Amino acid sequence: MNQLEREKKMPKLTPAKREEIIRRRENISDKDGKKHPITNLEIHHKDRNTDNNDPKNLRVLTKDEHQDLHGKGRTKR
Repeated sequence: MNQLEREKKMPKLTPAKREEIIRRRENISDKDGKKHPITNLEIHHKDRNTDNNDPKNLRVLTKDEHQDLHGKGRTKR
């Protein structure tokens, strides 16, 4: 089975699945290695393909880290 076939068979990342992934990783950001409130954490797809939910393709990041990674840095008020 090739990569595309594997991606098509993967389940969508539902809010419950997202929360499960974050909790399994103990609410720790993969970037800074620190524990954060679950409400401040997001899932990043390394290959930027949101259909590829292979655990090896997912990173737990804070909202700020995730926005910085995508070049959408927040503006301080």
